[in-house]
Amino acid sequence: MSTVAFLGPPGTFTHQAAVGLRPDAEVAPVSSAAEAFARVADGSSSWAVVPIDNSVNGVVVPTLDALLQRPQLSIVDSAVLPISFDAWTRDPSVEPHVVVSHPHGLAQCHDWIAGRGLATREASSTAAACRDLGPGEVGIGPTICGSLYDLHLVERAVEDHAVAYTQFALVSADRIPGTGDGDAGLLVALLPDRNEPGILRRLLGVLEDRGVNMTNLVTRPVPATPGIFEFLLFLSGTFTGADFEAMREAWAEQGGTARALGRISPLADLAGPL
Repeated sequence: MSTVAFLGPPGTFTHQAAVGLRPDAEVAPVSSAAEAFARVADGSSSWAVVPIDNSVNGVVVPTLDALLQRPQLSIVDSAVLPISFDAWTRDPSVEPHVVVSHPHGLAQCHDWIAGRGLATREASSTAAACRDLGPGEVGIGPTICGSLYDLHLVERAVEDHAVAYTQFALVSADRIPGTGDGDAGLLVALLPDRNEPGILRRLLGVLEDRGVNMTNLVTRPVPATPGIFEFLLFLSGTFTGADFEAMREAWAEQGGTARALGRISPLADLAGPL
């Protein structure tokens, strides 16, 4: 059976997305996006599922950085899940003094936490926070964590925003992005060949000339090259291989090297949850 690595432990929203994207695959929890991608690169997993964007906190930078470091991998599909957090405790008889969750979970439940005057502590994931709860700690995580880790419910739906979504990317080594007709959305890494005034404006002009809408732009430093940055462009629309090749050549003329990281619909264009 094929395997899909996901950002664990079991019980995370990523776990739910992995099952939805590859229901027939065996799931394998890992501790980081980098580890998930490494498993795909060495062939021990067929796919990796990782969070890539959130409607409240924006893009998940570790995922993007790990993807940039694995040029042989690409995003081949994505899913958007509505995100709702429940508050859990292991022992309801102990007065709570701290709330534990992933940084994104803590941020999305800020009002609930502040209203109770509780301190916070970050965990590697929402599921890890619930799994490792100690006395006097409240974990914020998905509904599945209650039964999975034998916890007691404190309160349901403690998030600040009633409608929040996270987008998850399915990453594979089997497909070169940008070659299929009708792909929805495209993520492109664009590296300027030089650092000079107006270079970013000229590079983005390639999109304007072709009527391509960019929904997000993320700047990432290039390791070991201080002052040099790579731009990640989230593009809306459908693209063929010929479309991308034409843009790649135009970017080269303007002083930039482009690489397609995969097809992914912008989070703003929600196709509906799993």
